[in-house]
Order: sequence, then structure tokens, then C-alpha cells
Amino acid sequence: MLQISISDISKNPSIIDKLDDIAEILNKKTKQVKGVFIPNEYLKEYDNILKEIEYRQFKKRNASLIQVDFDDEALQDGIEND
Repeated sequence: MLQISISDISKNPSIIDKLDDIAEILNKKTKQVKGVFIPNEYLKEYDNILKEIEYRQFKKRNASLIQVDFDDEALQDGIEND
């Protein structure tokens, strides 16, 4: 697997056009992998995985919307009436 730094991509964006292999995109300073590049020709094989990742990200972004605050008296009254 190839490794490409974020700074390499920012200095030479056309490097992505030349990639035909899976590559890790990493931060040179921290040596942390920030992403993975997958050539478009393999996207159909990764379709289910990408959908699962998108779903998990959706749940993470919207987690605060499903948390119920029982301090709200009107909400608590509605729950008790059920």
C-alpha cells in the first residue's frame, strides 16, 4: 500500500489522478493516517462498506437529536400519559 502525505497532495493535486493503487493519506508530522484512497474502479466492491460507514457517521452527527431530556415537564407529562 502506498503512503502519501497531505502536504504532497496539496503541493501537487494531480498526484491523485496518477494513483491506480490503494493509498494511505497521512499527516507527515504525526505519522497518523487520515484517510485511505481507493481507486474508483473498486467502488462497487466497497459499496456496502461505504454505506455502513455513512450510516455510522450519520448516527454520530445526529446523536444529540435522539437524546431525551426528562427535565422538560411538558415532555414528561406526555410520556406519563401513555
